[in-house]
Amino acid sequence: MAIHDDPKAGVINPDELYTLQAFTRRLGIKAATVRAARRAGLRVYYAHRHGYIHGRDWIEYVLASGDRRNGDSVSEAG
Repeated sequence: MAIHDDPKAGVINPDELYTLQAFTRRLGIKAATVRAARRAGLRVYYAHRHGYIHGRDWIEYVLASGDRRNGDSVSEAG
């Protein structure tokens, strides 16, 4: 199933725990993106050598990232 055929694609629920594989598949991102997020502070939990990401941690990580866009255009200093 292609990611665009999955109605849950791109949706992370705050009260769910995702395996790293399910998380990357759901968001359509690469493992390297998750590694970069981990280095930047995203929490990953391990149990029995398997990694998990809690949806709430991802949402908090995204909201705390500095690249917030509000629709205002940026004018160049001239």
